[in-house]
Amino acid sequence: MSETLKIECPITEDNDQGFYVIEASDLIDGMKLFGEQEVKSPEDMTVAELKAALAEAGMDVPEHAKKADLVALCLSLPE
Repeated sequence: MSETLKIECPITEDNDQGFYVIEASDLIDGMKLFGEQEVKSPEDMTVAELKAALAEAGMDVPEHAKKADLVALCLSLPE
């Protein structure tokens, strides 16, 4: 038996669960696993998202910091 995955999809009249099941071998780039949070690179995040990520990591965020500075701080965080 092959592995199956739950993939997010819009909720419709025919599918009120918000996911469908596929074979793992059918997974293609761009599909989002059901219940999985999207991970963005710091460069793709908004200033508000960067500030929130830094605050969550316990860093003091300068109030008027530029996006480039916030990206650099995020990239300096240990993984």
